Amino acid sequence: MKPADKPLWYEVYEAFPPKLEPKFDRKVHEKQIRPILYPEDMHRAQFYKKYGSPGSIRLSEDSKRPTLCQLFIEEYERLLSEGSTPTEKLMDEAALALELRGIYLDPSRAPPKVEADPQQVPESEPLKEQGNIKQKVRLADIFKDSQED
Repeated sequence: MKPADKPLWYEVYEAFPPKLEPKFDRKVHEKQIRPILYPEDMHRAQFYKKYGSPGSIRLSEDSKRPTLCQLFIEEYERLLSEGSTPTEKLMDEAALALELRGIYLDPSRAPPKVEADPQQVPESEPLKEQGNIKQKVRLADIFKDSQED
């Protein structure tokens, strides 16, 4: 076989040959797979079932900002360790605890956003003088003047 004709996996196979010769008629060894579950996995599943996937998730290890699910699990565990909240209300109480911190998992419970009135101009904008009268400069007026020219 020419070196140019070798498949990519050939050198790996040559360096690490299998213990048993690969044959099509060999029986597959059945191996029992152990379930690996953490205690908070059930709570995490309930969170994603109820709230979906709110917010963005960053999986890189250098990310220091916890996900919303992690914050929820921390609150849930804290309430569970206190023992004062009934088990069936822990999810709702954890969500309310996050709302007190300004994190709304249910967008319908979030306070309405206040939009600024376009007619009102903040005081921080520069003023232009017109005779003895000072007027506030607005971007809409600047663009209107440039389109008229």
